[in-house]
Amino acid sequence: VEIRLKGSAELDLDKLTTAQHCGHSTVFRQLRPLPPETVFDADEESILEAATYFSYDTSLMQKLRWLCTLTDVHVSKKQWAEVAESSILCAHSLIKSLDHLPNLWRPSRFDLWSDYRRSPWLSSVGLPDGPGNIGVTEFADAFFEPNILNQQRKGITVQHRLSVEDVCSMLIRVVNQIEAAYAEEDGPEDLACSQLEELLSMITASINDESKKKYHAEARTALRRVRAYICSKLAIFSERDVGKGFAMNRDAAAQMYVRVVLHGNKPQRFKESTTIPTFFEWKMPSICRVPKSTLMAARNTKHRNESWEDCICRTFAKPLVEALKSEDASPSIVATDQTTTDETKTYISVMVVHKKNAMRSRKFFVRHDHDGSITEYTVAHKFPHALSRQRSLITSEIKVTGQK
Repeated sequence: VEIRLKGSAELDLDKLTTAQHCGHSTVFRQLRPLPPETVFDADEESILEAATYFSYDTSLMQKLRWLCTLTDVHVSKKQWAEVAESSILCAHSLIKSLDHLPNLWRPSRFDLWSDYRRSPWLSSVGLPDGPGNIGVTEFADAFFEPNILNQQRKGITVQHRLSVEDVCSMLIRVVNQIEAAYAEEDGPEDLACSQLEELLSMITASINDESKKKYHAEARTALRRVRAYICSKLAIFSERDVGKGFAMNRDAAAQMYVRVVLHGNKPQRFKESTTIPTFFEWKMPSICRVPKSTLMAARNTKHRNESWEDCICRTFAKPLVEALKSEDASPSIVATDQTTTDETKTYISVMVVHKKNAMRSRKFFVRHDHDGSITEYTVAHKFPHALSRQRSLITSEIKVTGQK
């Protein structure tokens, strides 16, 4: 990857580097909300695809860099369940990498960037009247390394390869993010316990693995410290009352989902020639998780005679409608009936769906009152997931007949 920095004398690499390295008073960085016009962008999908491209056994730092970026995207959208899921992917990658630490390559520790004998041209690198190659290298460190490493840098050994202690330091920070994200979502204690128990099982297996007896005492102590930290977080969630906090049903706020279909007149944003992809496919249903912030907004704006499900649909569709109106002159209408055939208008059909399983599920359904039939939607990955929305791969219509 080649990065070329161009700008006036106001471009200060030291400030950019400091912004990446600085610690934060809170668990998550203070990020601005994304612009309203980006609501249809396939940002989550693109970033997760980039993270999936890299392997934990050879390219851990690159994989973590993208997963941390995905976490930041969800933080900016206040999608805390997805923040937790993205952090869990980070934790899994870190634990699985323990067997492959000698094979990992850190891009910010590239030898040719620091060896003046092999690269004599390094003395000419950098902006005029600036720190030269040192400033560029420090900026590259901040850019290529994930945030969880930058914020722990004082405790990270400055060397070419990561040690077990380095990985454990990052694991503790990631576990802290998982606990904080589930606490922000306020509700899915059972899910949080299940995820932490899986991490506990993985780290315990790593400690008990006979092939890792070669670890020195400091490495074994670091692994046990991670295990104790996970146990402490498990105790916190176990003591909380299930269902405590704002929730409209037993599944809690994190377990509300809607089916969204866009149909009718296709606006310019969804033309095939657009350079920025969208996560919605025209006339195809998608399942989206409703974040707690949307549920809170729905509760505060609920009309007197409006049902709770209709209120959720209206609130969830509002930013979608506004984004279409700002980009296209044709009117955009939220419709609850997908059978509308008026092709002169753009319709956003939003309907609350229910999970088949209480905790995690790939299948969702909606029951139609007029004939008792059921429409079932199946997505690729179980929700909650690192993506807040997924397209329905299979849509089934189930007719319910009376029994004698």
